[in-house]
Amino acid sequence: MRMRKSLTAIPVLYSLISIIAFPGSSVAAEKDYPLCTVGGYFSGSGDKFLSELARNSAQERKILGDPICNAAWKNGYKAGENFSKTGKPNNHAEQFVLRQATEFRAKVSDL
Repeated sequence: MRMRKSLTAIPVLYSLISIIAFPGSSVAAEKDYPLCTVGGYFSGSGDKFLSELARNSAQERKILGDPICNAAWKNGYKAGENFSKTGKPNNHAEQFVLRQATEFRAKVSDL
């Protein structure tokens, strides 16, 4: 019985060590999802240049088209569409998207 428990613990331990030692692309991709949000925002607000810039960056990072990116893009699009119509965010989530879009625009302007 003890041998069986220790043998099943080895793969779990190895998996944890490999995740900590080699975080891989999944951890890096999580940090890239704001590109999807701001891409959707700029698409919804009609800024084709910044939308395409974010789309190309997301595509380069191989996250464009995955379910999380698609959902972030849709949410960003709604926020951008709303902001272009009303001039203000409806809620805290839209404020957060607007802040991300403003930061993205500033980074692009600094280049």
